[in-house]
Amino acid sequence: MAMLVMLPLLAAVGAFAWPRAGRWIGLAAMAGGLVLAGLLALLLLESGAHRHSVGGWAAPLGIELRADGLAAFFLAVTALVGVMVSVYANDYFGSPVTGPAGHGSRFFWPLWLLLFAGLNALFLSGDAFNLYVTLEIVGLSAVALVGLAGNRPATGAALRYLFVGLSGSLLYLMGVALLYGAHGTVDLALLGERMTSAPHALLALGLMAGGLLMKAALFPMHFWLPS
Repeated sequence: MAMLVMLPLLAAVGAFAWPRAGRWIGLAAMAGGLVLAGLLALLLLESGAHRHSVGGWAAPLGIELRADGLAAFFLAVTALVGVMVSVYANDYFGSPVTGPAGHGSRFFWPLWLLLFAGLNALFLSGDAFNLYVTLEIVGLSAVALVGLAGNRPATGAALRYLFVGLSGSLLYLMGVALLYGAHGTVDLALLGERMTSAPHALLALGLMAGGLLMKAALFPMHFWLPS
């Protein structure tokens, strides 16, 4: 499971370090991600939900990745769409030196791969704080991609996205802090066992839901979307 996160993350570093080979690194990493997502789905069909403790540290102290049928579905769909986007981007951006998108094409592949790594980590996260971290990786990568053109409209849209995204993150993090203060853990499985319908839990869930609605620009929090 960890390779679903590490592969695009290492590829992002490689694409940044060697921009001339960035598109080939990106295409290879996205194809590899699709294969890994398929292998994980087969593993889950055979043995059910799977857990992996990063570094050998189990919850609640360590970072635990968890994969079930829903996570496998999102991983597979994301990888499939990612491959199609990458094929189109390879044609659109072309060479980082002579491509039609100009200077921004050099940074597309590292940012795109970082976004893909963040999405994979998001689907595999087993605790509320890691969800926050992965949401920030996805959000900051997306902000940079929005402003990639470097012109005034793109920069304005990226800044609006950044400020609203940070506001949503603050609401989400406040909800996580409330849950941790009340239950002593942010592990999703443990929270499921310990949480009740107490006022603090409802407030925490409301803050977290509001933050996610704002970050995703879902009704009625879609006011900030660029026109």
